[in-house]
Amino acid sequence: MKLLVVSDGRRGIENQALGLAEAVARHSGTACNIAVHTASHRPGFAALPPSLQLTVRRDFGLPEADLVIGCGRQAIAPLIALRRSSRAAFTVYIQHPRTDPARFDLVIAPEHDALRGPNVETMIGSPNRISRDTIIGGTLAHGARLHALPMPRAMMAIGGPSKTHAMSDATIQSHVETARSLSRQGYSLLVTLSRRTPDSARKAWDDLAQTLENIWLHDPESDVDNPYFAFLGGADVLFVTEDSTNMLTEACTTGKPVYRLAMDGDPGKFQKLYDALETRCCVRRWDGNLDDRPYPALDETSRMAQRILERMGSRQ
Repeated sequence: MKLLVVSDGRRGIENQALGLAEAVARHSGTACNIAVHTASHRPGFAALPPSLQLTVRRDFGLPEADLVIGCGRQAIAPLIALRRSSRAAFTVYIQHPRTDPARFDLVIAPEHDALRGPNVETMIGSPNRISRDTIIGGTLAHGARLHALPMPRAMMAIGGPSKTHAMSDATIQSHVETARSLSRQGYSLLVTLSRRTPDSARKAWDDLAQTLENIWLHDPESDVDNPYFAFLGGADVLFVTEDSTNMLTEACTTGKPVYRLAMDGDPGKFQKLYDALETRCCVRRWDGNLDDRPYPALDETSRMAQRILERMGSRQ
């Protein structure tokens, strides 16, 4: 089976579609080939809404495929154009398309977007590339360095300002103080920053790393090798800033205790996601108390992959 992933190439967007394609390949029971297509347009064309892009172009040059999974605004017009021209490919769009879902064979949207329809499937959060194999592989690849950090270990996944969240100096210090407190309780620290993490927070975490022995600080701005999967596998408890909705759901794929680190601002619709994660995975805002509650590991990506295969089979 030929699978095609379509996005604008941004890592966070592409990984949602790629993670879903990989899950389909794992569950399909047949040999699969996954290709990645970047919808790269000139700035003027990219700025047009998908409806106008479709009036300017009829063919977006997508390769032949049995299943095409798109994510992000630049994937909307290519998927609609493909579905118009060929019924052979099964088109799946991830996220809320802000257009009629019936223009795709299937739309997969986060529950907190409140999108409904006969060809709409909803999930907690968004698809990701986390699997048992990726976690095990990443953990083994960084086994020597993890082994040097005594257990128990706490992972700290730090995001940054977004449309709904802000990161004040006081908030930064509260995150750092949480890490310092965990260190005093005997935890080794696995800290990963993001490309959105502001310089003030980078400096605060770097200063902390200079004062502690059992800490591994990863900064994507300076470190080429990403130990993210190893952190998920090597940590006993995970802390994630509230802005990082993808990392929150990814943390829950481990089945380990997960806590939200408070951010400034109004979460808006993301409060629905927090509530869903609290109900399903016992994720709570950190209040200084470790209160582990067991839950089955979250694997919404596999569930969506199985729904795709079921719908493809029904159409055939």
